[in-house]
Amino acid sequence: MSKNTKDRRDEITKMVLSETEVKVSDLAKAFQVSMETIRKDLNYLDEIGMVVKTHGGAKVIHDYYQLPVDVKLQENVIAKRLIARRALDLIEDHSVVYLDSGSTMIQLAKLLKIKQSLTVVTNSLIVADIALSSNHNVICTGGVAQKRGKCLTGYYAISVLDSIHMDAMITGTDGFLGMSGPTTFSLEEVEIRRHVLKNSDKKILISDASKFTRTSTYQFAKFEEYDYFVTNESPQIDHSVLDKVGHAIIVKGE
Repeated sequence: MSKNTKDRRDEITKMVLSETEVKVSDLAKAFQVSMETIRKDLNYLDEIGMVVKTHGGAKVIHDYYQLPVDVKLQENVIAKRLIARRALDLIEDHSVVYLDSGSTMIQLAKLLKIKQSLTVVTNSLIVADIALSSNHNVICTGGVAQKRGKCLTGYYAISVLDSIHMDAMITGTDGFLGMSGPTTFSLEEVEIRRHVLKNSDKKILISDASKFTRTSTYQFAKFEEYDYFVTNESPQIDHSVLDKVGHAIIVKGE
């Protein structure tokens, strides 16, 4: 298999997993190849169990990849999908990676099936559920369940996180306008994320561009602590913020 073919099939898989269903005609247009080439790609991906080929397209295998209603109602879903696809490239196969409970993280969790032999550490009940369907090892922190964020916090969660060394951590943010780092509305999440930062090698922040114009209550880190910041192209971006992180990745729209 040529590198171009593998890269295209990986991108097709990302699209199917994030959008739950795609059409052959749309894929052919997106990748500028023939519909017959796309059909061969989908046949291959169906054979290895990555997607299910349908009449005229492909769809995801498991219902786990359907977003829950409360997340579907959130805005900027297309931007979050694009950010998630790019952030996936920062995750190494056979690594230990932490994912928090943000809505963009749910988009990212749906793509993990492409990766090999991950250990996914999370305090998110939704992320854990999705990651389990990807045949990766999943460590759920335990702790007190928060109804609003569907995540686990408190002493038991922190105790688990302090016992794990993570190759990479990926966190989101509720905004950071006028702040020196990302923030959250949850005081309990501040302590969780501080402990994760301390125990992780590669530190990745992901956020759609709307968060440049918003802020919330509690700052949990400084931008300088992050190695990567992945966001989407937008006039809302403040480049003075991006200059503070190790590497800024701005994802352009499709």
